[in-house]
Parts: sequence; C-alpha cells; structure tokens
Amino acid sequence: MVLIRIASVTLALLSSALLVVALVTDNWVKVNEAEGSHLGLWKICVSQICILRLTRVPGFFHTSRFFMILAMFTGFLSFFALIASFVCSHFRSVSLTLISTMGSFSAGVCAMIALAVFTSADCQLVMPGILSYSWSYGLGWLSCFLYLGTGAVTLLTPGSSYSRV
Repeated sequence: MVLIRIASVTLALLSSALLVVALVTDNWVKVNEAEGSHLGLWKICVSQICILRLTRVPGFFHTSRFFMILAMFTGFLSFFALIASFVCSHFRSVSLTLISTMGSFSAGVCAMIALAVFTSADCQLVMPGILSYSWSYGLGWLSCFLYLGTGAVTLLTPGSSYSRV
C-alpha cells in the first residue's frame, strides 16, 4: 500500500504548487475591453503596467488573501507530515497521517472560503461582460478540490485510524 502513500504525497505537492501559483500570479480577473489589463490578489495591471496594491483595496481582497495564505500554510503542513510519515508514524502521540489529513482538508476549506469570498464580491454584477475570471482563479479552485482529494486519499493510507474501518 505504498502506492496510496505516494499518491497522497504527489497530490499534496501538486495542490501546494497550484495554490502558490494562484496566490502569487496576477491573472485572477481580466478586463475584456482593455488589452493587457488584469488583476490578482496583489497587483493590478493596466495596459501592461502593473501596480502593487497591498493596502488600498476593498475588504474582500484582504479576506481572500488571508484565507489563501492560511490554505498555503496548512497545505505545507500536510505535505511535510506526509513526508515525515515515511520515516515515523507518530509525532509524540499524534499520528502524522491524521495531521496530514486534517491539514489537507483545512487547506481545501480555507481555499474554498477565499475563492467564495472573491466570487461573492463579483464585479461582473456591476460591469457585466467587461470582466471575466482568468486562469489564476481557476488554478485556485483546482487546488481547492485537489486538497480535498488529498485528504480523502490520505484517509485510505495504511496506518491511519480510518483505513481500518
């Protein structure tokens, strides 16, 4: 059953990589009317000129940033716990697969909250047809579902308390 553990590690690494790319890139929303204009959680680009926007943004940006960063940290915790589970099964009295499972599910839920908040503050209601979601936003959703899948696969890992049920 080493294949399930390797699959868990692979999914955790892929989820983390996609989440980091979604977090740092500035292609969450593109402006259809202006060529080269798009925005992300950190930058706003208008006609290929990008401006870093850290503080003077609407509140939903701060909420989305917070939950995406929280998802990144819990996802890394999950990944490192999975790697450590190849060496030993427990950290003190807690199972490393349990830590990884909880970390994966937490990362998926945090990413889902971040993306739901970003979606609920949809500017398309104000400017329909002008703005559309772009590839970074899609990567965020993909990483969210991959984290939830990682948690489910980790539950099946031999040695976890749930694999014996």
